[in-house]
Formats: sequence, structure tokens, C-alpha cells
Amino acid sequence: MNQIFKRKSLKLKLRPYEILATGRDCGLIEFVTDTLSIDCIRKKMSLRYNRTCDLYDYFRKNFGQVKSKEFI
Repeated sequence: MNQIFKRKSLKLKLRPYEILATGRDCGLIEFVTDTLSIDCIRKKMSLRYNRTCDLYDYFRKNFGQVKSKEFI
């Protein structure tokens, strides 16, 4: 995905992070500064618009409509 962002000259970046399983149902996830989790984005969008939202809604809000230059 990060290569696609670079190829399209988008101001987005993905960075892998470490996950360490410490048990069957638990573990540690590396803290990445200046980021929002997908869950956090969905919750904030859903509260703001009083409906269930997804990443598509987030991208439309931040980058314009689907056919716009900013979105593509």
C-alpha cells in the first residue's frame, strides 16, 4: 500500500510496526506517534455524523469527492 501511495504522489504513508504476542489472547503493540487507529477514526466519524462510518467516509471528508483530484 505504501508503494501505491508513493506512486500516486499522495501525502500518505504506511509504516510497519511490531506486535509481540505474550499469550493466547493478549500482546503488545508498538506505539506509533502522531497516528490514529482505524477504530478511533471510525468512532470519531460515527459520533460526528450520528451514523456508522468507515474509512471511505473519512477519505471523502478529508480528500473530497471520489472523482475529485484530491481523492484520486
